[in-house]
Amino acid sequence: MKPIEAAILETLQRSGPCCLDDVVTSLPDSSWGEVFAAVDRMSRDGRVLLRQRGYSTYQLSLAPQVSHSSSTPTQMGQPSGGTARPQVAA
Repeated sequence: MKPIEAAILETLQRSGPCCLDDVVTSLPDSSWGEVFAAVDRMSRDGRVLLRQRGYSTYQLSLAPQVSHSSSTPTQMGQPSGGTARPQVAA
């Protein structure tokens, strides 16, 4: 993770959803273009959500974390390799 990405995530964790311009303002050592490029990367890989709220207003927020079930493949009737085997009718 790049330092600017960590700084953006920290800002969102501290303040919650906010305007993209507010994030840019909170990172005075980074240009608008650098912040936007990092937000673009993080939006594409699912770490943050970017929503248009007005003509030129965008809200940035942390993406919801997907909770993974504690079930293992063998608990769900699948072989330990994780691949399902076709069932043959008797």
